[in-house]
Amino acid sequence: MDAKTIDPVYLKKISSHYRSQGMYYAIKSLNYERCAELPYILKKLEPRFKEKLNYLDIGSGGESPLPTFLLKNTNWNIYCIDKFDWVNKQIDFAKKNVPEDVIRERLHIIKQDFLVEEFNDLKFDVITNVSVIEHFDGTTDSTAMNKSARLLKAGGTYILTTLFNEGHFKELYVNNNVYGVEYKDAGVFYQRHYDSKSISDRLIVPSGLKEKERIYFGDYGFRFFERFLQLPKLLKPLKVLYSWAVPFFAKKYITYNNKPISYADMKINTSSGIILTLTN
Repeated sequence: MDAKTIDPVYLKKISSHYRSQGMYYAIKSLNYERCAELPYILKKLEPRFKEKLNYLDIGSGGESPLPTFLLKNTNWNIYCIDKFDWVNKQIDFAKKNVPEDVIRERLHIIKQDFLVEEFNDLKFDVITNVSVIEHFDGTTDSTAMNKSARLLKAGGTYILTTLFNEGHFKELYVNNNVYGVEYKDAGVFYQRHYDSKSISDRLIVPSGLKEKERIYFGDYGFRFFERFLQLPKLLKPLKVLYSWAVPFFAKKYITYNNKPISYADMKINTSSGIILTLTN
């Protein structure tokens, strides 16, 4: 496959939905890498929008526009799980786009650690795991994959995205508080960069799922993300001047490819990733 750009139709749909949440989101704009991940996911899932399905989004956070976009544009039962209070923002997002009765009937917020939630025999037709698995510390990424795969209905679709740097698997620590873990004397685990071997050994094999498709994405040419979105602390306020245009820059500089990006000096935060479509 030759390099392929982001589909502008789906990028416009998800970006517009994100901006509809208010002025803050219009100025902040959709994250650069989400501009590659979410349009790809939507295009993949749209043929099933009119079906009545159960959908689970793992690690929804408070600002992901994907669950509420699907709530608005499908007949699905939407389940969002995250262990932090910010997941309740998904309700506020929904209120700006769909009637209250739809929220009551089809939006389900689970504020709980995914690894301990029992789900009460729930099974899902579609599961998304968008740039979350890299934040599971130790071997819990493998544990999470095994557990989430068991929640997938027969013939279901599991879409996973994560950071990727071929030949440079790395676990990354920072000297500050991260996701509820307080920094003390040693660095706190933040995230990891996967490569082909670790994707297989840590994610696919433990899940027991079958790979249907994979695609890589990132700045294959000009490294816009690192040069203009990863500014030094003193220069970060300048981003407000062009953050609203991030989808435009993503469309210009991010491409999909069947070959992964690989470089030894990849920054801790990166727009280089992989999208995996799995099934059972």
